[in-house]
Amino acid sequence: MEFENAARQLCHGISFSQHEPDPILRLRRGETWINESLAANRHVQLRVGELKFCLGYVTMNDDGSRNMLPCPKNKAVRTGTQCEGCRRLDQTKFMHHFHKTGEAPAGLKKYLEQPHFLYIASFAHGVTKVGTTSTQSKWSRLAQQGAVIARYVAKAPDGAAIRVLEDLVTQHVGLSQQVRQKSKIKGLTSWELNYAGLDEINSGSARQTREFLAGQRGLDAYGIELLDEFWEQPRFAVPVVSAWDRHTLHPWGASIPDSTLNFRLRGVLGQSLLVDHGDESTLRLIDAAELKTRDVRISDDNSEFQEEQSALF
Repeated sequence: MEFENAARQLCHGISFSQHEPDPILRLRRGETWINESLAANRHVQLRVGELKFCLGYVTMNDDGSRNMLPCPKNKAVRTGTQCEGCRRLDQTKFMHHFHKTGEAPAGLKKYLEQPHFLYIASFAHGVTKVGTTSTQSKWSRLAQQGAVIARYVAKAPDGAAIRVLEDLVTQHVGLSQQVRQKSKIKGLTSWELNYAGLDEINSGSARQTREFLAGQRGLDAYGIELLDEFWEQPRFAVPVVSAWDRHTLHPWGASIPDSTLNFRLRGVLGQSLLVDHGDESTLRLIDAAELKTRDVRISDDNSEFQEEQSALF
């Protein structure tokens, strides 16, 4: 269904950069991008719309850079972040199959020419995945995914070679390539594991992956280098991981779509927000993926919070 764009301000999720002190909530109104800092201790009011809208599509420039274009028909969507028309126009869709087909626009081929890394990432509920990232996104990719612990296990000269390794690891080591956002949130608030236990899981999977790759003949001829490199968790994620490790993190209880949220921001892990309502109040986790594709208005909230008692168990 098509809608008038008017002054709709669509959320494109949380972005991360090593060159910025804090994560950014990315909003777009027409052709204008709005970057809202998610700094710790900011008192925030979020007004969230009910409907989900297509976020548009990506085209690639010859130098490998990207253009994010808005949906030409301003369509509402029920699931995902794109309407069918924008999925067809999106040039990044070739990325996941290029190592099998060799088919991709020139700009995407240029992007894939840079060195890429293979990583093993673990999330709070213990699920561990294998994934890939480019040199330019080496750190931010894992920050955006909300990994609790991760290690880089291999480096390849290009994106095609690294995706071949990724498929081999999935097939022979048994690590999946995707983890659902809802399960990441549930893991952080269900207290099934702690940091030490998760680190043991991650280090074991990383070791198993390196041992498997070391047993493959001829990798060095393709420029493959095995690594044992720990990914450094961003500073703003530490309060989230610490609250999970201490078993003091609780889910945000209310519905997010078509609502107004007031809170003090304490930390950010991937697409989730650690919030409270003042000192001695309960630490809660908001699934910020619920904001993506919706009309979101953010403002500073200087009113007094109604503090709540910490949950007792």
